[in-house]
Amino acid sequence: MVVPKAKVPDVLQLYDSGCSGGHLGVKRTLLKIRERFYWVHCRDDVEDWCRKCTSCAAVKGPQIRSRGALKLYNIGAPWERIPIDVAGPFPESESGNKYFMVVMDYFTKWPEVFAIPNQEASTIADKLVHEVFCRFGVPLEIHSDQGRNFESQIFQETCRVMGTHKTRTTSYHPQSDGMVERFNQTLERYLAKVVEKRQRDWGRHIQPFLLSYRSAVHESTSVTPAFANFGRELRLPADLITGIPPDAPRSITDYANDLRNKMNNIYEHVRQTGQQTSEKMKTRYDRKMNNKGFDEGSLVWLHNPVRSKGRSPKLQAKWDGPYRIVTRINDVTYRIQKGARGTPKIVHMDRLARYYGANNARDEHVLGGGSVARHY
Repeated sequence: MVVPKAKVPDVLQLYDSGCSGGHLGVKRTLLKIRERFYWVHCRDDVEDWCRKCTSCAAVKGPQIRSRGALKLYNIGAPWERIPIDVAGPFPESESGNKYFMVVMDYFTKWPEVFAIPNQEASTIADKLVHEVFCRFGVPLEIHSDQGRNFESQIFQETCRVMGTHKTRTTSYHPQSDGMVERFNQTLERYLAKVVEKRQRDWGRHIQPFLLSYRSAVHESTSVTPAFANFGRELRLPADLITGIPPDAPRSITDYANDLRNKMNNIYEHVRQTGQQTSEKMKTRYDRKMNNKGFDEGSLVWLHNPVRSKGRSPKLQAKWDGPYRIVTRINDVTYRIQKGARGTPKIVHMDRLARYYGANNARDEHVLGGGSVARHY
């Protein structure tokens, strides 16, 4: 049967959705239609229809996710910029703790881990000030995710009083806080190997692990975190048996002068090694870059896998839209808005995908997209 052009949308609607279609994609939909109908440019119309099907796009998303270029942020001195994160909950330990809080130094890779009973802002701020700031000094910048504890007024006021600048990751993009996220994974894997069956003794294994981690050479700096932080290696339990090379200065003045020269050399070595490692990482990462970005005013889908109470995440759509690009803040960060009255959001481009429009005006009205033809 030859289909008139005016009836093509009705055929596509019938064989894409419902019992006759099932949203099975371009290939299967096209085969069903070709068995029954014919019109010029049938394949192109089917591909365009499936691309603009809001139900399919909201659940499946794009076949190839957006990936922008990697942005480098190198630090030049110890404890200049630190990331902070909280992991858990875990089984309540023998000391009543359910979480552990991680603080690291971007320059030396020195980690500090504290077992805490809760993840409230007051608990985190107290540990941060008394166990980190009072020991290593106040950093210029603190970086964290958008957890409520880090965005609370208590934590913000603590940063203001101490004179440190607070930055945060974009939502659902933990890669910008990758160092501490990767350390969390390493620590959790270690605890899984050593805890007992009841799993209530995990708190006792944290500090011995930190001794091992701080005395191991870090791949990005080529030195141990202890050597980068103190200018000397930590004495390990095994060194009490095997011994370590003697390195005793003649006096305190000689020790101070030697340490000053050594630390200057260490810092320069860490800066150079860190820069080289970052450039290699960027080269590897940017090979898979597949999107040059979106123009202001264009419409996009947003990857937003939010869990709702009482609803199964496997039966929820993971893509929401369309959103309009309000501002292109930089090469990879955008301010977007859904509808004229929607709340603007700042997101990374990895969570965005091009919006091709909707198949009918009803879908555009429901999604708040307005007129799509002006943009695509």
